Amino acid sequence: MTNPNKFEEIASKLGATARETELWKQLMEVSVAARGEEEKQVLTEVLRSLIGELGENQVAEKVTQIANELPEYPVVKVMQYIIQVSASLRREQEHTLSQLRQMLSELATPIIRIWTDMLLVAMIGNIDSQRAQDIAERLLNRVSSARAKVVIVDVTGVPMIDTVVGGFLIEMFNAIKLLGAEVILTGIKPEVAHTLVKLGVDFRMVSIARDLEDALRRGIAITMEESKKRRQLALSLAGSGSRESGEGDVF
Repeated sequence: MTNPNKFEEIASKLGATARETELWKQLMEVSVAARGEEEKQVLTEVLRSLIGELGENQVAEKVTQIANELPEYPVVKVMQYIIQVSASLRREQEHTLSQLRQMLSELATPIIRIWTDMLLVAMIGNIDSQRAQDIAERLLNRVSSARAKVVIVDVTGVPMIDTVVGGFLIEMFNAIKLLGAEVILTGIKPEVAHTLVKLGVDFRMVSIARDLEDALRRGIAITMEESKKRRQLALSLAGSGSRESGEGDVF
């Protein structure tokens, strides 16, 4: 069995700080002596700390140094733990980055209910294909949940839209129409207009407004007309029901 003093000696060479020295010492003690769940738990915690501070490559190099000084050291087992812990940390980092991207997308592209049955989507900054897809998914969910009748898409803050992103926008407009809402597009720059024309956008599926004020006027007119139709339908159904009731009384 390795002398504990040897662990301290090696750990002092490997650790740049008192904390690192203690972690290296703990790593050697546990990997040599512990077994089962205790070994798995402690090695995982120690390696997470070391990899977080030094990176997986440097940790692997220093484990190799330990093996050079301690021939009986279970280097293969420790390397396997390094691989497992590194993979786990990468998954956590990817999940965190995904959440941050989602938060950024929501902050950069707010979806606001500005009138009865009307939503405003203000796009700001450069839009790549991933962000365009995120916006489309969020918007379609919101249109469905809010039962919106009008969606105003303001691209004033978008400097350029390439053909890939333009294709996503066309698909989004089509999907909004399938959900029963009208699309009003505003804030179009000459460059953006050129891209949309090249893509062959069917401008019958989307209304174009000069500016946000014009878009709001059109949107309010659409929602008011929709409300008028619903009232007329309700009155018509109520009148039809009354007539049927009266005819039933005659018999």
